[in-house]
Order: sequence, then C-alpha cells, then structure tokens
Amino acid sequence: MPTRSKTFDSHYPVTGDAIGTFPIHTDADVRVAVAQARIASDKWVALGFRGRKKVLLAWSKLIMERVEECTALISMETGKPVSDAKLEASLAAGHLAWAARHAQEVMRTSHRSPGAVMANMSATVERSPVGVVGVIGPWNYPIFTPMGSIAYALAAGNTVVFKPS
Repeated sequence: MPTRSKTFDSHYPVTGDAIGTFPIHTDADVRVAVAQARIASDKWVALGFRGRKKVLLAWSKLIMERVEECTALISMETGKPVSDAKLEASLAAGHLAWAARHAQEVMRTSHRSPGAVMANMSATVERSPVGVVGVIGPWNYPIFTPMGSIAYALAAGNTVVFKPS
C-alpha cells in the first residue's frame, strides 16, 4: 500500500479525547484492497462450505474470547453503555456462527415450480459467490451491523473489503 501522510483521530464522544489515530485511505488504497480480495477469492471459494465454516466459527469464538476488549473499544468509540456494547459484540459473533452453520443449506440449488402457465417447464435456482463484496459500517453499531453482511458474504464464498465508519 502507498505511504500515507494524512490521518484522522477517533474521539471518545463523552470527553472529546482522542483515542486513536488512523490513516486516511486513498482511491488507490481501495483499488489495491479490492485487487487483493480478488486474488484471495479463488482460495476462499476452494475451501468449500466446510472449510469456510471452520474459519468463521473460529472467528466467532475469538470474538467471544475477547468480548471484553471488543466491548471496551465499542463503548469508547461510540459512547454507548458497556452493557449495550457487550450485547453488540455478542450478537456479531452470533452472525458469524449462524452464517457458518447455515450457508450450505441456504446456498443449495433448489427447484421451483414455474407456475401453471409453464407447467411443462422446470425452474432451478442456483446461488454462487459473486466475488468481492464491499461493506460500509455505521458509527452507531460498528461491529453488529456490518458483521451481518460480512459473515453472510464470506459464508457464501465471497471475499470482503470492509470500510468502517
């Protein structure tokens, strides 16, 4: 990635104190991230549902093992109460676990009735990964809201480029 000279500070809304400094990414940075996600896509799809399930369940477990750290960060960045932040982190882990456990069933090929007008026809629905998925997260639910999109995209075999608030 290119060298960054511009940054921004994240502030604790309760006191206004700076709690972190982060780079401002350029259009070129985004193009690099998408290109890297495209390269990773073939390997991610090749893992299959079983392999992706293992990775996603491990990620869910890691979030729960580090729920206190996640809680503190969410609370600090959003100003929300610790109890709300902990619930948010836990629900995010739940997104991952649900997606990991149900992706194969949700993505399976299904046969549908084409209706009475075309009774002599058949209809099949096939779902496949689309490639790289972009996810933009909101400031007020920084882990729960984007994790739904991220978890379901990954479980389906897509790669993800995530832009937090």
